[in-house]
Amino acid sequence: ESGVGGDYEYMVGPEARGFRYVRLTMTERAPGKNAFGVSEIQMHGCPSYAGFALSAISNCSMPSSSSSASAHRQGPPMWMPHNAQNESCSPLVESSASLSPKVTSVVPARGTTAGGTDVTIHGIFFDSTLSSGVSVSFGGFACAVTNATSTAITCKTSASGVKNGGLKYVVVTVPGYGDSQPGGDAHGRDTFWYVDAWSARTTWGGSAPPTGCGSYVEDQLCTESVVIPEGQVILLDVSPPRFYLLLIEGTLIFDRKDLHLQVHYVLLRGGHLEIGTELEPFHHKAEITVFGHPKSIELPTFGSKVIACYRCSIDMHGAEQVAWTQLATTAAVGHSSINLVNPVAWPVGSRIVIATTDYESFMSSHSEVATVMSVSNGGKTVALGDISVCSNTSLAGLPTHCEHGRTGLKYPHLGETKVFDGRTVPFRAEVGLLSRNIIIRGDPDRVLCPEPKLGDDQRTELSCNQFGVQLFFHSPGHESLRVRMANVEVANGGQAFRLGRYAVHWHMIGNVRNSFQRNCSIHNSWNRGTAIHGTNHLRLQNNFIYTIMGHSFFIEDGTEEHNRVEGNLAIKSVPSMNLLNTDQTPACFWIVTMRNYILHNHAVASRRYGIWLRPEVSVTGTSVNTPMDVHPINIPVLQIQGNEVHSNGKYGMRVFDIYKPNAPSVIRDTFTWRNGKAGFTATVIGQVGFDGVIAAQNGDVVFESRATDVTSWDVAYIRNALMIDYTGLPLADSYAATSDSFTDFGKKGGPAKDGGLLMPWNENAKGGFSLANITFVNFKYACLRGCAHCGRGGSPFFGDGAFETRVSGMRFVNSSERALFRHPNEAFFYDMDGTLTGSGIKEDFTKGGSVKGSSMVGVSPLIPPGLCTPSSMSTLGTGGAVCTGLTFRRMWYHVRTPAIWVGKSLCVRAPWTTTMNHCHNLGPACNCLPYLKKAWKGNVWLVADGYRYNMQMDLLPHELADPIKWSQQVWDAHKGEKFMFTQRLLQFIMADAYGRPNHWTKLGSDQNWALNWDWNETACSSVGCGQIRPNLAYPHTDDDQKAVYTLGVGGPGKLPVPATTDPDRAWTFQRDADGNGGQHTYMVKGDDAHNSFDVEVEQCPRAGCNPPPPPPPPPPPDTTLFEG
Repeated sequence: ESGVGGDYEYMVGPEARGFRYVRLTMTERAPGKNAFGVSEIQMHGCPSYAGFALSAISNCSMPSSSSSASAHRQGPPMWMPHNAQNESCSPLVESSASLSPKVTSVVPARGTTAGGTDVTIHGIFFDSTLSSGVSVSFGGFACAVTNATSTAITCKTSASGVKNGGLKYVVVTVPGYGDSQPGGDAHGRDTFWYVDAWSARTTWGGSAPPTGCGSYVEDQLCTESVVIPEGQVILLDVSPPRFYLLLIEGTLIFDRKDLHLQVHYVLLRGGHLEIGTELEPFHHKAEITVFGHPKSIELPTFGSKVIACYRCSIDMHGAEQVAWTQLATTAAVGHSSINLVNPVAWPVGSRIVIATTDYESFMSSHSEVATVMSVSNGGKTVALGDISVCSNTSLAGLPTHCEHGRTGLKYPHLGETKVFDGRTVPFRAEVGLLSRNIIIRGDPDRVLCPEPKLGDDQRTELSCNQFGVQLFFHSPGHESLRVRMANVEVANGGQAFRLGRYAVHWHMIGNVRNSFQRNCSIHNSWNRGTAIHGTNHLRLQNNFIYTIMGHSFFIEDGTEEHNRVEGNLAIKSVPSMNLLNTDQTPACFWIVTMRNYILHNHAVASRRYGIWLRPEVSVTGTSVNTPMDVHPINIPVLQIQGNEVHSNGKYGMRVFDIYKPNAPSVIRDTFTWRNGKAGFTATVIGQVGFDGVIAAQNGDVVFESRATDVTSWDVAYIRNALMIDYTGLPLADSYAATSDSFTDFGKKGGPAKDGGLLMPWNENAKGGFSLANITFVNFKYACLRGCAHCGRGGSPFFGDGAFETRVSGMRFVNSSERALFRHPNEAFFYDMDGTLTGSGIKEDFTKGGSVKGSSMVGVSPLIPPGLCTPSSMSTLGTGGAVCTGLTFRRMWYHVRTPAIWVGKSLCVRAPWTTTMNHCHNLGPACNCLPYLKKAWKGNVWLVADGYRYNMQMDLLPHELADPIKWSQQVWDAHKGEKFMFTQRLLQFIMADAYGRPNHWTKLGSDQNWALNWDWNETACSSVGCGQIRPNLAYPHTDDDQKAVYTLGVGGPGKLPVPATTDPDRAWTFQRDADGNGGQHTYMVKGDDAHNSFDVEVEQCPRAGCNPPPPPPPPPPPDTTLFEG
């Protein structure tokens, strides 16, 4: 092999017998340069058996050069035994490719498998002549030489057989110079293609090509079909008639010319379909029209009206185009040209879509379709013509209220930037290319639809039975198929009323690292756009999808992972009443598992949602039978970043309904603007953060969330965000949904009526939602609001709340209303650095220090007036106040017995209360709290650390009685915090004739025997041991409606001073002067948790409630006890 004479160590042996070492000697080999494949080596010492394998190891080092490297690659694999020793040897022989024959072109480059094609091969063949013994082979099939010179050889091909077709390397052998290198030409010009042309009689066994079927209307029962067997390569060089089934087990390749294939079913079963390649895209026009109707025979798994791929490979590569770009300048009403950010080379006559930048609804759909008349300015200016705009789409998926043939745009489309607080924000309409030179379309079925409607592109004929074409890729097993699509158009696709019949469907394959869908256009689909189902590692990049019923881009079951959904554009996803319930509220992107790359996509003009992240508790659909314990609800975000959502009917981005990843997850750099209701939402979330959001001019609110379920303040948040309300940008009259009804719409364009960020409640202690480094610009209404969903789901608008949100780094530009409180106890914002309240206080209390941050709360008689001041930065609703030196917590109270009390309002008093929210039966100092009918049933309010609150139900005279059972909870009370609560009891100490009380109180569940705290000053309960002040006398008679309550022992509203010898004493009872009734007071001490307890008042037994006698003393140690 190396051309160096000497001894060599070889590994020899039959392939089935292992190996042995044999010392071989290579005989004389003249030193010098040799051509590739010319050497003949004579070996001595070979075994006597035949058919051995040979692997050589040279004991001599041999220099190589780039010219000989390719020749060396053709040699056997090298292997060096452990005992090999290097020896110097000379002279050396260098293999040189320049001395080998070389093929530079083959004309023609293809011929029939039947042979007989005259071929001319050009190249460098030295002194070749017809008599010199030169030979040619194409992949092992001889080509009989008819003439030969040093630069050209002609030959006639031999037959390869129909099952041995395909691309073959041309090898020329010149005596004395060896063989040309197979694959030696970097451009593939040394190949010959054995192929059977569709038009050739030899392809069909000497007969004429099949005649196929007539027109679909007149010959719809025709079933003439074509089978391409395994190994056969068919070149589609003509546009054949319509066929019923095209079964491809071999290869079908479209010739480089305009072609049209008409068929009902294309089934690739182990075969290959090729329309251009990745290196050499198809530049002519290829059309595939697929026929069928809802009653067509369905293939197992694949259905009908389908291009189906099972263990196959597909290459479809149209002419390279920019799939979509954006406007560089705003296109005003009447404009007939647009300026683009990126240069394009869109062909004249192509149809494009200019996306809306207004609000989207059934009443206002402002995307416009136009024809490219010319491209100038280096590809950045496009002249428009034949502009179509349809302002509505019916529930049947048909465009309505259309105008066609316009010469100028009907609506403004933004293409500009604006600066807000020093940051430049782009507002640009997307421009997508519908047209491609490879077109796969569903026939409109002219039997049922003699005069089919046209889509708003005025070219696509729509099926009145909502039954379009589907591309269905499926075979179980990783890498069991390979589909590579680029610059392909799919029109009139998808099939309504059927599950899994999408326009493009990647179905239950597993890993597909070698497959992709790029720069494609899908429009007018009756059942979603592209679905990724049970498929991983797919590259779905730079595609444009337009006018889809249901979800446009769809990740289906929850097992899908590591798919790259990047740089795609979806415009106009409309509801479908013929699919699943979720398709009635469609999304441009519907994602059920976060272990995927969702990057730099644009979601525009969906009637409901732009991006819907909907992780399921467990996998769904076909994947429920997969042997994996997968819970999408707990899968962290792999990467969701840089997505833009605008002009969607309801929400820009929606996380619904529960997402609790098992590791911190961040959604980054979302740009959301002019969405009908909210820029982005998160219903119930765990460790989910939103970082780098820019939001502008969303209809009602920027963000809203229902609840968080976390135990930290660092994992559920919005950070580093810019929130903009009024932008001052052009806006046409447009509407958006005001409810989930399809008929409720409201005009948009004014200030966000619900303000900026609507905060969630907190499920757990030690954690909740936080805001950091957020700038608000041009907000007329409140920038912040608490407890977004507390007034929903049947609960009264007024009443629930008292949840904490932590804030820092807040900045307000032309936004005077910083927070809104619909009722006094709705929320509190704990300000870590004073940027919300304006106090400038930088707290360290949450880090173990002593400096408490300031808070912004609703104005209420229950906040200490000396430490809380009404704020001019919160004047809407009940108004807001800034409090310093305090910590607030949520207090929940629920009377369970007597039943007549359930549903009653609660009066809460403090010594400083004046008049507010009068209950109809209680005094003027009452702060009346409504009863919550749903969720947490009962009453809630904000309590401050170190204060006492007196509670009494709002009762009618005939309802007066003692509470028997009630529950209370102080949320997330920190260690060191104490709260005191007083409950009025009317009959609690009513004594019997012997002076024994008739009732006792059970506080908590950890006492060992019934306690009466009036008689036992050291009794313990779940909130502590011992009275704060034993037997405090209450100097008033039992006049339950007029009693004057004296609160604040130890200072106004402050806790009674506990005994210095025992600071943990937790309760007291103040008796009325007549001994019947009084005030039961107990203290709650923080423990970094939700402090919950139940209180129950029970009647004493007839023997009274005196404590039992002490146990007898133990016997003396020297006493011996005997049985009996």
